[in-house]
Amino acid sequence: MTMYRHPRLQSPGGFTLIELMIVVAILGILVSVATVSYNHFVIKAQAVEGEMVVYEVDRLEVLYHASHDVYTASFADLGFAMAGTLKFYTAEVRIGFSTDKISYQVRVMPVAASKTDAWLLTSYRDGSVQVDRIPVSDLVAFASVRYTGNAAAMTSIEATNIYVDGGTSVNIEPEWSGGGSSSRCQECGRVVIHQRF
Repeated sequence: MTMYRHPRLQSPGGFTLIELMIVVAILGILVSVATVSYNHFVIKAQAVEGEMVVYEVDRLEVLYHASHDVYTASFADLGFAMAGTLKFYTAEVRIGFSTDKISYQVRVMPVAASKTDAWLLTSYRDGSVQVDRIPVSDLVAFASVRYTGNAAAMTSIEATNIYVDGGTSVNIEPEWSGGGSSSRCQECGRVVIHQRF
């Protein structure tokens, strides 16, 4: 009696549809995690520019004071050129009055409206320096509170409450000078700097 053998079914050399879907899902998860991480590191790298600017202006103010025995609100006098060097931030400086507790303040604001962090450096007459990384929306309140001599650590809500409850008026503080404000052109997207004269 002869036996009839069925040929063995061999699987083809490819992948099944389920295996491909699992691989695509894993790749999608990896890409989304990588994108979030990349955006986080880009924001951190851009924030470093703002931090470097406040410390550089502080260094230049100290050198200028050592040479001239006064502080200056002019970036040209300090030898600090923003045009062509700053990509993500613009800076301004103001000098305190002789009766104030501060010597000068430097604020660095993001050029793009979508960015949220700003930098504020306050140099007090006693030689101490306070640096704050704060939301742009709280910059005026923080600058005013620091201007009055409050060097204590604060949250955004505390700074706003101190500013409002304290009755500090922005009109009695000196004007900011140096870089002016900047924004992007609505048509071409280029940065436009509004200078104060």
